[in-house]
Amino acid sequence: MHYRPYHNSDPPELHQLWHQSRLGKNAAEGFGCDIFELFAISPPYFERCGLIVAEDDAGRLVGYVHAGFAVNAAETGLDYSQGILAALMVHPEYRRQGIGRELVQRAEQYLISRGARTCEAGGGLNRNGFYCGIYGGLEAAGFCSEAMVGRDFFAACGYVSAAETCVLRRDLQRSRDPVHARLLRLRRSLQMLITDRPGPESWWWFCRFGQMDSMRIELHTRETDELVAAGQIVGMDLFIPKWGVRSVGLRQILVPEALRRYGYGQFLVLEICRRLRDEHVQLVEAQVSVDNVAALELFTSSKFELHGRLQTFRKVIG
Repeated sequence: MHYRPYHNSDPPELHQLWHQSRLGKNAAEGFGCDIFELFAISPPYFERCGLIVAEDDAGRLVGYVHAGFAVNAAETGLDYSQGILAALMVHPEYRRQGIGRELVQRAEQYLISRGARTCEAGGGLNRNGFYCGIYGGLEAAGFCSEAMVGRDFFAACGYVSAAETCVLRRDLQRSRDPVHARLLRLRRSLQMLITDRPGPESWWWFCRFGQMDSMRIELHTRETDELVAAGQIVGMDLFIPKWGVRSVGLRQILVPEALRRYGYGQFLVLEICRRLRDEHVQLVEAQVSVDNVAALELFTSSKFELHGRLQTFRKVIG
């Protein structure tokens, strides 16, 4: 087996390997090579030495690992002390031959050479700079539990379980909105503002979601025009060939701290779902950290159900 950095001629084979690797239900399929390049190769922080491929003696590309870095606290650039394994896959015919472990070791060497002290496989919420739009669903926040890479593999490579992201979904055709007096009162006192302008988003947001359809949703009081809740919807059209239905992601559901516990967050989520149903969207997804109890309660009360988990694994490397 031969290992080397990325070449500009690799995308067609990488794209083919993606569709052959059985990446699980949270990986998009049926898209073209140009889409793969858009979400995997084109981000401005892509470095060819961070994408390492494995070739057999015949020159066939049979596996690859993609290493990068997390974002800094201000979301204005990368934090090179925190390495990320954004992707890892090996063709099914070549598994259990040590290829995956060798790819991980080479990725760690690259990260150490760039100053990384830790490595997170999968990245976690808002940390993986690649594959948002084609892996994980709304966001590439970790490895799908059905994928080739999992807990046993990373444990053998010296990693321990770290963050876990819950994938919550609601089928708008099969579930009804909850009805109670507070929601009816809020409908009379609030108005919704919808805009296709992304708002004051960061450089990091534009790098990962700038190529996707998105809208900002705001709730204001009718009397004073005070902002009481806001959120964002992101299109997930690349999953239509895999799931067979139109799907949309909900993210950044925020309520000012002083206005929490008044039902504004739930009203915003339910109103978004109602309007999406009118637009013939069937599936709505949200991703929430397993530690975010308040957000889990919000989406559960809004008829969302746990659909799966995205796993992240961590290792000290430098």
